Amino acid sequence: MHPDLSPFMTLRRFLAIAHHVPGRIRVKLDPAALMQLPIVDTGPFVALAKRIPGVKAIRVNAAALSAVIEYDAGLIAAPVWERLLAGDRAEIEEILRNHSA
Repeated sequence: MHPDLSPFMTLRRFLAIAHHVPGRIRVKLDPAALMQLPIVDTGPFVALAKRIPGVKAIRVNAAALSAVIEYDAGLIAAPVWERLLAGDRAEIEEILRNHSA
């Protein structure tokens, strides 16, 4: 059973990939989120990323509105990250089914 994706779906419209090389990705939060969301909680994104085997570390920098994820590029293909941020709910659920621990 997967967690409720609603908090992540709300947050992800404000997320963008700032930099990506195999094994390391930086995701930035649009400052507009601070004005449009009642509370900005990066927890749903971090929790979702932690469910994917091959994620080695996640560092959130609240001051920079960014998160860096280090992962095993042999286990997680680069397009998975783009799909998490752009795919519909069914696609995200598929990713979790295929990649979850």
